[in-house]
Amino acid sequence: MAAVTGWPIVAYGCKTSTLASVGVALAAFAFTAGFRRMTVRVGHINLQVVFAYGWPQRTVQLSEIVDVSTHRMRALYGWGIRVVPNGMLWRAGGHHAVRLELSSGRYLYIGAPDCEDLAREISERLPAR
Repeated sequence: MAAVTGWPIVAYGCKTSTLASVGVALAAFAFTAGFRRMTVRVGHINLQVVFAYGWPQRTVQLSEIVDVSTHRMRALYGWGIRVVPNGMLWRAGGHHAVRLELSSGRYLYIGAPDCEDLAREISERLPAR
């Protein structure tokens, strides 16, 4: 990264516009890197999905979850936060996700390396209906 963003400084000298360009490139890289890691916390009352820097985050009450299943996501949907048919996808990597059907009729897909374990843990903590 330093070699790619630093070559204008070496080639053209240290100009304000060059430093601004390098600063923007580094900020964009840091922002994008924040979507490479995601944490899912399953509590007794809610489920929280948080990306690397603590933002963005999404909290879902367990009482809002109607059904839990695993789902293979198409590569077309990519990583990060995406709008998918009938819901939202939060994924930091991989091709599998836990699909939460919410009481609103919408879906929330949460990408995880261990989808089966996450789906089981969420199902075990759902309130009895």
